[in-house]
Amino acid sequence: MGKTVTVDYVKGQKLDVYKDKEALDNMTEEELHEAALEDPDAQPLSEEQLKHFKRVNPNLPKPEEEA
Repeated sequence: MGKTVTVDYVKGQKLDVYKDKEALDNMTEEELHEAALEDPDAQPLSEEQLKHFKRVNPNLPKPEEEA
């Protein structure tokens, strides 16, 4: 893999998580998933876990409306 994104944050500072957005944009879904699996603090959620989440922005399309 070898692709790491490091974020430095100071309280009150506007946060730009995507310091190397081009590198992220060039990763495939499989590469992104693999990177998440390698990070113990960013484990992907299962479909069962995701069912318990509530939508907080009603202006976004529901998943079945996307496409």
